[in-house]
Amino acid sequence: MIDEKALKILEKEAMENPHSPFAQHKLAIAYFNLGKLQEAKEAFKRVLKLDPYHFEAMVNLGIILAQEGELEEAKKAFSFTLNFYPKSVEAWVNLGLIEFQLGNLTEAENCYRKALEINPEFVPAMINLSTILIEKELFAEAVEVLEKGKTFAPQMATLYNNLAVAYYYLGDLKKAKENLFEAKKLGYPVSPEFEELLYEKARS
Repeated sequence: MIDEKALKILEKEAMENPHSPFAQHKLAIAYFNLGKLQEAKEAFKRVLKLDPYHFEAMVNLGIILAQEGELEEAKKAFSFTLNFYPKSVEAWVNLGLIEFQLGNLTEAENCYRKALEINPEFVPAMINLSTILIEKELFAEAVEVLEKGKTFAPQMATLYNNLAVAYYYLGDLKKAKENLFEAKKLGYPVSPEFEELLYEKARS
């Protein structure tokens, strides 16, 4: 983890090498990792002025824009990246998140499926895809995606929470309870309302 002392060295290096995308990008990443998002945003912009096709800088700038609520600008950043680097899993997943926030479920689903075509083991894309499948009431398909995800990331709590929801709506209350229990054990902040609903239905 970078500290303030190391940051000062990177700032000095970037100042001494204003035309070096490499030096500017190292500084931008340091700001980003330290949570200095405004500084990171400006640094990534400097990188892109020097190298407009620096896709890592473009993706990270898109992430910051999304966090700031500038969804359309973030969408442009990820789309631009994918025009030139269509196998960027990170860009597809982040574009999917933007589309989801904009209410474009079909577009978001397509983005997550694209990410999984490139990397079939990328669990965050599976989780995001399952959220959309549950929203679209495709519960059996959501279960299939999530059970596959468990084979790659058995300690990821969100998988179990989403499985509990999907199994609940499929009417398999036993598996819903098992997965909800596992999600809680792994530290997931389970919805008390959903938990109460599940156990109430199981008792009836």
